[in-house]
Amino acid sequence: MSEAPKEPRNAQAGAKQIQAAEHPVREDSELTKRNGEYMRQMRKALNATSLTGEKKKAALDEMTATLLTEQHKGTTARQLYGTVQERTQEIVEGPKKDPAEQVRANYWITALDNGLMLFMIFCLMYGAIGFFGKTSSEQAGAQGITAILITSIVGGLGVAKLFDYLQPAKNKKNKVPTWRKILWSVMAIIAWMMIFTLAAALPTSINPALSAIWYLIIAAIVFVARLWLKRRYNITTSLF
Repeated sequence: MSEAPKEPRNAQAGAKQIQAAEHPVREDSELTKRNGEYMRQMRKALNATSLTGEKKKAALDEMTATLLTEQHKGTTARQLYGTVQERTQEIVEGPKKDPAEQVRANYWITALDNGLMLFMIFCLMYGAIGFFGKTSSEQAGAQGITAILITSIVGGLGVAKLFDYLQPAKNKKNKVPTWRKILWSVMAIIAWMMIFTLAAALPTSINPALSAIWYLIIAAIVFVARLWLKRRYNITTSLF
């Protein structure tokens, strides 16, 4: 009597791996009805992706363990992870960065971008004044390259910090009231104007005024540099 052909060991091992990947460590029966249904939908959604069996199993095990702990508090899977589609996308692509946190992480880059923008505006303005108007003695100090540089640096740092302060951060326990935002904005503008006035009072030996053509050339160079910076670091928070 002939024996039935035995299934190769490799095939058996592969089948066990696939089965393990499709089922979490803990049974769905330990979850509430709502959370159990959510996890069944998650399993279907993950099986439709190109993730490996190990990654699917790890994600499902982690979610099930978390739900078993949190569901006693009345927490649902939807509250923890959002929709099945959102959670699946997060597992496949990785968690998305909060825009507010991204701004904070790129504070110096944002400050540089806004500083360059202010520097470019000043150079354009004083270049145009040099071509189409006469410069008075009172304006000479304000048009000095050192005064423009100092004012732009302080303005760039201040604007970046102000954006960070005004940004509606989700993780902040105490939200900043509107009146305080307005107050800080007004104070920041006053402080910046005072620094501008002091910088304009610098002696011409350390604060020389350039010719109009040089201001326009510098403005063009800064414009190109700022375009590269915005594309390189994907800057979305700036004055312009």
